[in-house]
Amino acid sequence: MVDTQILDMLAEIGRSVSARVSPAVHVQGETAELRRSAILKTIRGTVLPRRLEFTAANGDLLALEVGSSRVTDVIEGSQGELPDFETDSREEITERLASLISAISSAPAPLELVSLRPDTDPDADDVGITMSEIEKACAAIELPGDPRVAVVSDDSVPESAPEPVAEPQDRSLARDFFQGSERFATGRVLIDSSSLEPVESDGLCSAGAPLCPSADALAQFARDLAGWDADSASTLTHPQLIVLRPSGGKAAGLAIFRDGSLTSAAVHETRKLGAVVSLWKTLAGGST
Repeated sequence: MVDTQILDMLAEIGRSVSARVSPAVHVQGETAELRRSAILKTIRGTVLPRRLEFTAANGDLLALEVGSSRVTDVIEGSQGELPDFETDSREEITERLASLISAISSAPAPLELVSLRPDTDPDADDVGITMSEIEKACAAIELPGDPRVAVVSDDSVPESAPEPVAEPQDRSLARDFFQGSERFATGRVLIDSSSLEPVESDGLCSAGAPLCPSADALAQFARDLAGWDADSASTLTHPQLIVLRPSGGKAAGLAIFRDGSLTSAAVHETRKLGAVVSLWKTLAGGST
């Protein structure tokens, strides 16, 4: 960025500065195309490491870690699959990132932005995805235009809506969570809530691995969950997602998904919390 561009950017900031009581600012743009351009401009203008949270009027959220005009991680996204910056290819990360940005741009306005300090300091090797890559991928995604009102005749309305497809009676959301957590968990275990016996395990939680739960650990785990049920029975029902995060540093987090019959526990890096929440919303419809 040349000196004249920096001066122009500072002058624009000075003209738009105003006192406010909330840390959130509105992302300007009456159309999805303008809002996406504003999001890209915000990323381009973010030099120091920041966590940018974009929230639409319907509650959709996109949380990015940004620094040096590059996106270094996706923390949370309400629509679409989150990219894994460690295992996905650069092309896959860029395409999914562009899809998430386009989705939040297409969500109902107004769109708000909150800029926060990142949870952890960025690693020196976090080069991130450049603006040119993001802009090129976004340009390939067509956004919806302004809504139009259409008159539909009664003849075009079907006489009856199709009946919803019933889900299998034996479906277990906890088992679905166990299977879905494979892409972000370093260790996972599926436990029968009645017998406290492991049904399946993988990674660091598999038999003989460092985090394989012992009988004593499972018994203590059951007592802790029983205490949780006693405290929350009047306000919370199943399914439940319980997230345990370290108080500081880069220690692992633990996500516990319960559906009443099975309990799934997944050990994951703290930075993968967005993937945990995304899977929860997919399975439970965003209920808490």
